[in-house]
Amino acid sequence: MLTFANVAELKAWLTANGIDLTCWGTGGAKTVENLWSELAEGESELHADPPRRLVRIVCVTICRGRRTLVEVGQAFGENQYRYRDMPPTEKLKPGEQPVEAAIRCLQEELEVTADQVKIISAAVEPEETMQDSQSYPGLTTHYIRYQVEAKVAGLPRQSFSTVEAAHDDGDPVKSHQWRWKLLTAEY
Repeated sequence: MLTFANVAELKAWLTANGIDLTCWGTGGAKTVENLWSELAEGESELHADPPRRLVRIVCVTICRGRRTLVEVGQAFGENQYRYRDMPPTEKLKPGEQPVEAAIRCLQEELEVTADQVKIISAAVEPEETMQDSQSYPGLTTHYIRYQVEAKVAGLPRQSFSTVEAAHDDGDPVKSHQWRWKLLTAEY
């Protein structure tokens, strides 16, 4: 795991490793400062050979009948918006267990209390993937993804928006847009 003394050192390392930063902080991308905060909080790590980001996340499935809750998009930064089409998702903090992160995710992103959340199941083994990061274009990310299924009392039946409770420099997301998506049969 790599460490950096400051944002300038991180930026220099990214540039020296061929990461094009020109689109960071625009469109759906976060800034180098956002990555610096993530690293400082222990929510992600950077590794060399090849340059890559490692992040442990939890994805929370919330079903209502034949529909599942998906985050349509996020508003953040200076008038930035990012399309998501994915379930509520949160980065794990150091020492945090997936179920703890799932409950924190729902509290921060869906504006619910812990007593509104009932955990139905949690996968023991995570899924691992490598892909280009939507948050940090050009930086390959190794995702270690834990799946948790939950029931959440009191959610609206129609599409809705929420305000991010953890909004700060480390998490620039200001609001979330949600909808209930019809599940399709898989054959």
